[in-house]
Formats: sequence, structure tokens, C-alpha cells
Amino acid sequence: MTDLEIIKNLSSRLGKSRVEIKQLLKNSTKIIRDTLDKDIGITIPGLGTFSSYFKKKRKTFNPYHNKFMLLPPKRTIRFHPGFSIKNELK
Repeated sequence: MTDLEIIKNLSSRLGKSRVEIKQLLKNSTKIIRDTLDKDIGITIPGLGTFSSYFKKKRKTFNPYHNKFMLLPPKRTIRFHPGFSIKNELK
């Protein structure tokens, strides 16, 4: 599902214009991004929990060069689905 499809679906369900829904979606993703940037987890009821964490530096094998290489530490986002979604998808 693309963002355009989400905007169309939300605008028809909420009875608001697509411009308002697009702005709402843009602002909500900005809030989520800013919160995760501060290393604070976000729980959206009925959906799940987003959290950010640091992966340590690690050694991996590069088959193209046939060598081991060291990957630097990096920050990633983890998502844990909520209980209701897990049950619905089973």
C-alpha cells in the first residue's frame, strides 16, 4: 500500500480532504521520527512498539572480495507488533 492509497482511504473514512490527511500523516511521521531520534520508544495501541537501538561493530564476510570486513556501529529501528495484530494475522 502506498502513501497515496493510505491518504485516499483515510480521507474517505474520516470525511476530511486529502490535503488535510496528507498534512496529518506528514506531521505524525515527523513526530515519530523525532521521538525515535531521542532514543525514546513509541507504542501505538493496536499497532505495536517502535524502538531504536545501536548495533555494535561487527565482523562480516564480503563474498565479492573474498575478505572479512569490519562494519561500524549503527543505529537501527526495531518494531514489535502488538498482541492484537499478531492474533489477527495468524
